[in-house]
Amino acid sequence: MINLLESGLTRPAIRDGLTDPNRPHLPPMDDPDWTRRFHQPRLQQVCDAILARARNEIHEPLPILSEEMYREFHDHGTRQTFEKPYFERRRLLGRAAFAVLAGSAAEQPAWRGSFLRKLEEIAAEDSWSVPAHVRNETGKDPMCIDLFSAETAFAVAEYLTVFAAIIPAELQESLRQRLRRCFFENYLQHGDSFFWTTHTSNWNAVCHQGVLGAALAVETDRDLVAGILEAAIPRLQRFLDGFTEDGGCTEGPGYWSYGFGWFTSLNEQLERQTPFSLFEGNPKVNRIARYGPAVSLAGGHSVNFADGSSGALPPWLLQYLGIRLNEPDCLSQAAENFARAKENPVNLEGLRNDFFHWRRVFSFVPPEPPAGPPKLKADQFLPDLQIWVARGQDRAGHLWELAAKAGFNEEHHNHNDIGSFILNVDGTPLLTEIGAPLYVKAFFRKETRYEFLAARTLGHSLPVIDGIEQENSEIRRGRILRAETGGDPVIFEADLAGAYPEAAGCQKLIRRLTFNKHQGTLWLEDEVATGRAARVEFALISDAAWNIESGGVAQLRKNGLTLRLALDGTARWDRVERHEYFDHSGAPAEIHRLVAVPPEPAVSCHFRAQLSLDPA
Repeated sequence: MINLLESGLTRPAIRDGLTDPNRPHLPPMDDPDWTRRFHQPRLQQVCDAILARARNEIHEPLPILSEEMYREFHDHGTRQTFEKPYFERRRLLGRAAFAVLAGSAAEQPAWRGSFLRKLEEIAAEDSWSVPAHVRNETGKDPMCIDLFSAETAFAVAEYLTVFAAIIPAELQESLRQRLRRCFFENYLQHGDSFFWTTHTSNWNAVCHQGVLGAALAVETDRDLVAGILEAAIPRLQRFLDGFTEDGGCTEGPGYWSYGFGWFTSLNEQLERQTPFSLFEGNPKVNRIARYGPAVSLAGGHSVNFADGSSGALPPWLLQYLGIRLNEPDCLSQAAENFARAKENPVNLEGLRNDFFHWRRVFSFVPPEPPAGPPKLKADQFLPDLQIWVARGQDRAGHLWELAAKAGFNEEHHNHNDIGSFILNVDGTPLLTEIGAPLYVKAFFRKETRYEFLAARTLGHSLPVIDGIEQENSEIRRGRILRAETGGDPVIFEADLAGAYPEAAGCQKLIRRLTFNKHQGTLWLEDEVATGRAARVEFALISDAAWNIESGGVAQLRKNGLTLRLALDGTARWDRVERHEYFDHSGAPAEIHRLVAVPPEPAVSCHFRAQLSLDPA
């Protein structure tokens, strides 16, 4: 197996490595492997749910994408009006395709008719990109390769691979020509004009997976495919360069599973069809894989700093990585996440729960986790990423999980959040992060992004100095001074002064978290010096309501737990603020900001509080 990114191969050598015709990465629709794959006992509930929904949708047309909806983003800056039906169209088609492969023989005429009608509707779309990524005011551009046109291109290539026996020849030819013109030749001729070819974010991997994966699947011109692979070598290397040397992903776990997940799928396809690999012999890939379990928390949660997602990482991805890279932590996390997913209703509404999603879910199925309580996972410190995760079980049996960060305020999907931290107990988030809010045009404009609560310091468990928050800038950095792991207690200590602009006058801001695992206590300390008399607000964020009680105590109650915060020193709890926002799905949400202040403005102050659980 040759690592394509490190090989230095040119187009002729790559061409020689491509078989003629290419080995398909998926079997045709009549292959019995599909029945075995989609009717595994451990996933029968999922299969039945997809088939039941697909049966109800046999005669259902796809949601309409009107001209007005294409223009909505450019006219008003909102994305959901277009993107909700856009993704639902792809989910409907994916379920119809699934039903052709997994449904009963008696229903095949209906399944196939449903699939072909829906495929024709997707083929009839003038543009497969979403308007938020298109520059012209119509919202349409068939030559724009964005995340979602690339995903659609790959989906179409998979349909052409698997369902060639039933797709009419004219439709097949039309789709193949569109893929060649709008994606393969477009990428080869104009690749440098697409910003994602030079970026290190998830866009790089997702768009490349769509273009390269589709080309490997259906393009018969080996020289064209070899040229695409050759052009992609330095560009895909940039994607790996975007991870810190310890394997960390500044975009957070959700974008790790998206960007690195699609990179992983491209690797699987390359290794299946060619002698080339994106993984082979690269130890950094292993470190990137280990990031997933490192930031996974109990209860199906993840460490969700910045625009991170707090949900569980995909079991299929962790399972594949564990097997391919021999990473036991990935395998154990895959089993844990799969077991939890089985306890919940089948989710058919996930943004990308399309055919590509379901075939991966059914392809990499973890085994049952070992009997008995899950093993307590080890503490983690990613020094290059500047994230620390500590875990411990107190004498009452409660599982505490604590995560904190430093970093800088110009990261991918950045929030002004240096020094922020979260606390989960028994899988319940108590001190929380908003993560990604509803995405609208203004949130991705630098001049307006930090007006949104999610990205502001105000929306995090951080101090505010004389009303001045942290600043968005590459030079606004924090520095971790201590990040202990494995012991009891463990201490996280960071210098946050560099995160604030000069106007704050912040000469010193040291944050210290002392976590006594067996005792079940967390001490939070902030030492601040400003060089002038300043009013400093110390704040803690939760999605549950706080109650301020007498004697310097505040409490919050959630899921049968009561978190008690007792002040030690002269500061007092001043107020609780309720802030509303829209979450990533567009639903109304709120956070509660508990604020403590010193008795009067001062040139230096010290905030200290003990966090503990009240006995049940």
